[in-house]
Amino acid sequence: MSLLKLWSKEPKASSKIKKGHGIVGSYGNSMLAHNNVRQFRIDINEPHSVWKPDECITGETVIDIKRDITNVAIKLSLVCEVRVKTGNSPTSKNKRVEKILEKSTFLYGQEYIKAAPAEKKPAIDKSTVLNGLSKGEHRFPFRIKIPRGKGMLSSIKFERGSIAYFLNCTLESLNNVNALKKPEARCEREFSVIVPLDVSRLPKQKTKTVVLQSASMVQNKKGKSSEDASSSYTQLTHKSNNSNSSSSTVNSSKTSSPPNKTVTISVDIPHAGFVIGETIPIDVKIEHYKPFYHPAGLTTTLVRICRVGGAGKDDPMETFRKDICQSISPIYINPETLQFQPRIHLKVPLDAFSTLTSVSKFFSFQYYIEVMVNLSKKNVVYTESNRVVGTPVEEQNGSGVEHNINRIQRKMLRMVNPETLENVSEGYESSIFFKDMVNVEKLKRLRNVTGMSIETVIGTTRSEQQQYDTNLPRQPATTTAQDPVPDLRDWLAPLNAYECDDVPVPKYSPNDRVNVASEDKQELEQKRLQQLESDPPSCDDY
Repeated sequence: MSLLKLWSKEPKASSKIKKGHGIVGSYGNSMLAHNNVRQFRIDINEPHSVWKPDECITGETVIDIKRDITNVAIKLSLVCEVRVKTGNSPTSKNKRVEKILEKSTFLYGQEYIKAAPAEKKPAIDKSTVLNGLSKGEHRFPFRIKIPRGKGMLSSIKFERGSIAYFLNCTLESLNNVNALKKPEARCEREFSVIVPLDVSRLPKQKTKTVVLQSASMVQNKKGKSSEDASSSYTQLTHKSNNSNSSSSTVNSSKTSSPPNKTVTISVDIPHAGFVIGETIPIDVKIEHYKPFYHPAGLTTTLVRICRVGGAGKDDPMETFRKDICQSISPIYINPETLQFQPRIHLKVPLDAFSTLTSVSKFFSFQYYIEVMVNLSKKNVVYTESNRVVGTPVEEQNGSGVEHNINRIQRKMLRMVNPETLENVSEGYESSIFFKDMVNVEKLKRLRNVTGMSIETVIGTTRSEQQQYDTNLPRQPATTTAQDPVPDLRDWLAPLNAYECDDVPVPKYSPNDRVNVASEDKQELEQKRLQQLESDPPSCDDY
């Protein structure tokens, strides 16, 4: 009997979970509990577009029901959620979810939803019919505007968290309007939002300088500072006793002073921020006290630092480092000037995230440019695959077929439109590595290796186009007149360049006046037969 009782009980509708634009909720114990909704989805007119603030998303909500239902309302919400996953395990379920934006509107039944709380009416009786939907498919068009403000964030998704925007549509019962109950059914549709980050208004980047001095010079400066008072008294006493002795002591002190062993490294970046896909020119100036050369002495890296907070307030914040791209160049100190002024290039890839610090309690993304200088010839630079950088073998491997093809393509693009490559010097892109890079953390531990880190902002737009030459190091502007140099695009003249009457215009010649050789096989065969000799005479004539 117990088995028959269990069998006779009415089964509840199972939860249907389907991400994207299908039914993602579960039904309650109401008139919709018997799986009356066949299909519930959200259709966006431009589903693959990336939206910006102040833009409107248009589409329609489609619901297909199996029978007539009454006393329902359809609610559409625009939601932005920040999710953080804690733990090093890829299957970790400890998550932190917070809604930072929720904007709602009603597509159907809004007059009953808004009137009930204001008038404080009691719960609607099930026998009372306020509205309803008939059996079949129903479409509710909508138009919702994406708000703007400081709290708006760009969509992002990575291993430890995400910022997701989605439209949430729920089917609610008017009988439960005054009670906190789950909706009868709901569906979601995710979309992407990008908040423009303008980098042209950032303050100008300052030149950063590092000065290195030998240990003997530092000790000598400390000794001089402690003996300033006594040295002045000693000089006066020597001067009163014997002037010759005082002059000899001064000369001896000058000869015994150690040589000036100072190395100055200066790094200058033209802007404080760069756009995704843009090239970053970096000017480095090294002043040495002696000639020096190293085939891989200058390592420049674009680094992204990600800081992820824990699920709770007391959990520690984790930090992750990601090397985006890297450029390695030699150091050559000129024996005459004892200086070296190269220009290094880095490139922000198209799949990079923009700088994000507004939700630092969840996670943040910051970018830095690290410049490491190797001042020791004994230090050998290795990549992650244990490849030695700066050897003649590497230079031979770079001159392959692929390298030559890329060089020809860049040259042809520069001839047609130099702005496409931003007037970049030929071959600089081949020196930028996006994989098999040098481990900078290991390089820092080596002796006589120094450097600096400069923070930069990665944005999405640049409203004020700031021009800078990426070929040569920047120099002070001069007003001297220069001879005009012919442009490579002169052969691409505009259409109105030859409107003058003095320039002859080519005339059209009809086709009937042009003698074109016929390629017909029959005609050629007839001409060939006509050129042959006639038949030989008959034998009767002899």
